[in-house]
Amino acid sequence: MATPRKRPIILVPGIQGTKLFNTNEKDFQVIWSGVKKNFSNITKLALQRDGSSDAEIEMIVERADVENLAYSEIVNYLRSLGYRVFIFGYDWRKSNMETAHKLELYVNKLKDKLNVNSFNFLTHSMGCLVVSSYFKLLGNEDNINAVVNKVIFSVPPFLGSIESTFNLVAGKSRLFNSSDDFRKIARTFPSIYELLPVYQGAYTFKNTARQAQFDYANFDSYWQHVPNATRKDTIAKQSLISMRLKDMGEVRSENDFIFDFHQIKNEQLKDKLLVIVGTGEKTRVNIVIKDKVDHVVNFFDFDHPHAEGDGDGTVPHASGIAFKDSILTLKVKSRKLETWADGRFVMTDWHAFFLNNGRVQNVITRFFKPRAAQEIQGLNQREWYHSIGSRIARVQ
Repeated sequence: MATPRKRPIILVPGIQGTKLFNTNEKDFQVIWSGVKKNFSNITKLALQRDGSSDAEIEMIVERADVENLAYSEIVNYLRSLGYRVFIFGYDWRKSNMETAHKLELYVNKLKDKLNVNSFNFLTHSMGCLVVSSYFKLLGNEDNINAVVNKVIFSVPPFLGSIESTFNLVAGKSRLFNSSDDFRKIARTFPSIYELLPVYQGAYTFKNTARQAQFDYANFDSYWQHVPNATRKDTIAKQSLISMRLKDMGEVRSENDFIFDFHQIKNEQLKDKLLVIVGTGEKTRVNIVIKDKVDHVVNFFDFDHPHAEGDGDGTVPHASGIAFKDSILTLKVKSRKLETWADGRFVMTDWHAFFLNNGRVQNVITRFFKPRAAQEIQGLNQREWYHSIGSRIARVQ
């Protein structure tokens, strides 16, 4: 029997995983690199009110190469095993739905180029939301099933992350680790709003009577702001945030998800999907909201105790395992020394360098490996991902 051919892999990186260039310069000036974040020209990242155009008139920002520290190892590893890997970098400032349209064009181009109809998708972090948005565009299970060979969602923020709120309000977080002023720029990015936490318990009101009024797409329902503002800059800021929250609510229109995988009925399609989450790192999981502090209503108390729980350091466990009842979901627990090594000894970040981990790579290659039908029938689906001492387990 001939060995089944390995399907091409499309890698969809996470937020800030793709460098951004200003292509309206003769030397294609670097505007953003996740490795070197504090540029003097960081304000040039701002978007116009429409969320898809650069605010500065002479700026035309486009995607460049993906970050080597986070993705070069997994790409080289998969290619060494004989996989054809295609890297879908994108402008991560923009809405995941806008990026999904570009992914659709990219997939169709690869279909013609390679003369294949289906692909493996390997996603990381917000790249999971890009593919989720792509599934929403495809519209039905038959269309999804036709283009998907297998999909791996790694450290997925299906229901968002507190880090996004922290970025928009305070400016500094694990997500960007940039200057406090970055919040002014981040507020123009639709993608940051689409990463806001929507899982149960993400926000806790000191006034419990107001909990029932909470609506994450409604600015006045919970967002920190100045009531009856008179300063033009404050009014403009609050108007922008209000609009972005409403747009985010429209993207997350399916039971708080972008694409609700719980609704999939096709068991064959379900078997093509895998979620891998990271655990073992202290992760911010909750924000307490006070009625009023000084002149600010709905004050976000980031310093409130007992706000941490389990996760990968950026994405809370509750967000990543949202589809555990419908999709096989595995958890990989961090090891301190190993996690440091995964970051090339530069930094320890279980979330950012998740795909550099050897245990994770082992799961990826096992799942993507082509198997004959009779091999699948004899496979114990609960055991294929296990290795002795690997700290990998199924989320029940």
